Amino acid sequence: MRTSIKKQAGATMVAWMIAAGAGILAGSAVIKVVPHYMEFNSVKGMMKTIASEPGIKSADKHQINRKIEKYLSLNSLRGLEDSFYGSRDKSSGKKNPFKVSRLKKGNKRQKLSVEYPVVTKWFANMSFLLDFKHSVVLGEPDNTTGK
Repeated sequence: MRTSIKKQAGATMVAWMIAAGAGILAGSAVIKVVPHYMEFNSVKGMMKTIASEPGIKSADKHQINRKIEKYLSLNSLRGLEDSFYGSRDKSSGKKNPFKVSRLKKGNKRQKLSVEYPVVTKWFANMSFLLDFKHSVVLGEPDNTTGK
């Protein structure tokens, strides 16, 4: 008597459903997070542009902050809106994410830096917390272009 035992080849419907669910969750996470990274790249580009402007070495903090405000109002950067525009209300406890500081004491060179968190809701009671930080030296040419 011959008995033929066939082994299953391929995935079951349950396995396909689990894989599809995991793929949908991963895709929704990417859709939620990627726009904030694109916005941060725009902020870095703005900072490089400001740092390479002629005469920026001698500009004071107020002039630099006006340039930043002008750029932000033109480009509608959502992640910075709460941090930057909320800074005018002292009772909110929010601070300006952009800082202009000296590199070293007694040094004339200035550094423009940004640091801000972004919290974005994802699924049910889960959120993503993204911390962005970047700094540039004012008055120095952009060395990232490979020249």
